[in-house]
Amino acid sequence: MISVEEAYSRIKSSITQLKPLTVQLRDGLGLVLASDIRSPLHSPPFNNSAMDGYALRFADYEKGKQIRIIGEVAAGDVFSRKLKSGEAVRIFTGAAVPSGADTVVMQEKTSTLFGNLIIEAHQFSKGSNIRLAGSQIRKGKVALSKGHQLNPASVGYLASLGIHEVKVYGKPKVAVVVTGSELIAPGNELKPGQIFESNSSMLVAVLEQHGFTETKIIRAPDRYQDILKAFDKALEFADVILFTGGISVGDYDFVGDVLKKHRVKEVFYKIKQKPGKPIYFGVKNKKPVFGLPGNPASVLTCFYEYVLPALKIAMNHPQPFPTELLLPLKGAYRKKPGMTHFLKAKTDLNSVAILPGQESYLLSSFAEANCLVVLDESTELVQNNQLVKIHLIN
Repeated sequence: MISVEEAYSRIKSSITQLKPLTVQLRDGLGLVLASDIRSPLHSPPFNNSAMDGYALRFADYEKGKQIRIIGEVAAGDVFSRKLKSGEAVRIFTGAAVPSGADTVVMQEKTSTLFGNLIIEAHQFSKGSNIRLAGSQIRKGKVALSKGHQLNPASVGYLASLGIHEVKVYGKPKVAVVVTGSELIAPGNELKPGQIFESNSSMLVAVLEQHGFTETKIIRAPDRYQDILKAFDKALEFADVILFTGGISVGDYDFVGDVLKKHRVKEVFYKIKQKPGKPIYFGVKNKKPVFGLPGNPASVLTCFYEYVLPALKIAMNHPQPFPTELLLPLKGAYRKKPGMTHFLKAKTDLNSVAILPGQESYLLSSFAEANCLVVLDESTELVQNNQLVKIHLIN
């Protein structure tokens, strides 16, 4: 068995990033840029007004002096001639500043008399209220760098530069292979010895929550040939493969044999942790393969701690591993040394409470959790109000 930290390290060094692809900008949200993006133009492309008011030459300003208004310019229009001394133009937010004008005075600080502009005394200076061409970015400069994860603001920023396509690392397609002869899908009649299968629904839901929508569920009973065929289907479809169940060493646990048959390169098997000790990770044709335990809480814990980071590494995510905080614990907790414990918990970001029902088969407590309390191998006792490490999950 290896430590949790060693498992993180091996996953990080074993995952190959997906090949870049070009997508429409509107489809790039959450994806990571595979190359620098340079601005094709100055932004703004011309000097424009930051507010409704009047464009003029600052040298013409004098308290109480009347300046002749010779026209107006709205957003999307261009004033036809150069402004002369003693002239002003009514201007609206976003409109191009007329040639010859170097200042915009806000509407609220002005009045008009017989077609002339009168400016009240207030603090403004040459260049006030003008957005200069290229003040956001100059043509040819890097707008966003390779490795940037596109968010709504960066999508809007690129759109403002006229960019409609981006080169990004794509999202992996994921196959979920469910093994277990005792499992049946919800909606069917439950017979003696059977249980409703929940892992596939849970995994697809958490994948979709994190933006991984290309998924396929493949079911197989606990028979070697059926699991072998299921793995073949998964390899054909997916970039990442998740087995649930069948990875232990029981008489009907054939997943390990199938992985050996396919010559999957084992990276690790079993981690010193609770829950989810019997987790497998390997690589086949650069495709990550996870063998997750069968118990649902173990499955979800291993997903958050190992599978989700692997998916993010494949798409070159800048922060693939769980968000980590230190918070005071409500109450005390005791455990045996030797295993890292991932405990279902709830936090208000001021403190954290470990939830009842930590058994690996229980999802009822996981449904209430928004974080995992992480107690390392050496920890035996955590006192009330002692700082503990947590990983945010929802």
